[in-house]
Amino acid sequence: MAEVELRRRGAVAEIVLDRPERRNALNAAMWAAIAPLVREAEADAEIRVLVLRGAHDTVFAAGADIAELQAFSHDPEAARAFGAAVREAQGSLAACAKPTIARIAGPCFGGGCGLALACDFRFADETARFAITPARLGLVYALADTKRLVDVVGPSAAKDILFTGRILDAEEALRIRLVDRLVPAGGLDDAVASYSELLARAAPTTIRGAKDIVAMILSGASDDTPETTALFAAALTGPDFREGARAFLEKRPPDFRGRADGKKEEH
Repeated sequence: MAEVELRRRGAVAEIVLDRPERRNALNAAMWAAIAPLVREAEADAEIRVLVLRGAHDTVFAAGADIAELQAFSHDPEAARAFGAAVREAQGSLAACAKPTIARIAGPCFGGGCGLALACDFRFADETARFAITPARLGLVYALADTKRLVDVVGPSAAKDILFTGRILDAEEALRIRLVDRLVPAGGLDDAVASYSELLARAAPTTIRGAKDIVAMILSGASDDTPETTALFAAALTGPDFREGARAFLEKRPPDFRGRADGKKEEH
């Protein structure tokens, strides 16, 4: 099996990290594989939810491959290419029009934590452990990565995590909102599946628009723009609203067919 693979499970797809001999430490090839798989899932109209996970519940991802990073320290061009691959992988998840869930068991360190932060939601079980470790390595965490961390946990908690590089257990991660949902060990599959089903039933038009607007707010927007006004108008005249309104009046569950990639299927 490839070290990174896209698996389809009906309306839910999984990007699976599978490098168990290195505890899913992310090498350059793995980073480069992630964005194309995100785009593949995004382009598939049947997929409504994307889950990022480790192949085994012993580890989510132990971070970047430090041995490989050390080699890059003597090769500036390779270092720049590596940084670009990391940014593209995390950026593709952050920008994905479909809802994304990081399913976390075991260690979620360094670059693994960066990937999890790029997802919309982080579900963890009691075995999960979190750390972002540039302070242990003499590295500087990138601005986009740092902003996602600050957006989630706030500036003081972000400084604590980055300055110390210490390991947080699952309870502390939940307390500071690094984790959205914490379940007992062995309970992740049910928790992720039930929430994915809820997301898959929702209107893709609404999810796509809400993700765009939340991102704008986090980037400093405080009032409507021509773009957000257009989003509202397009939704009001689109097939998802027509179906939602019909279903409401007919007292039945809606069957949404809007596409998260922006294209619409007429009913």
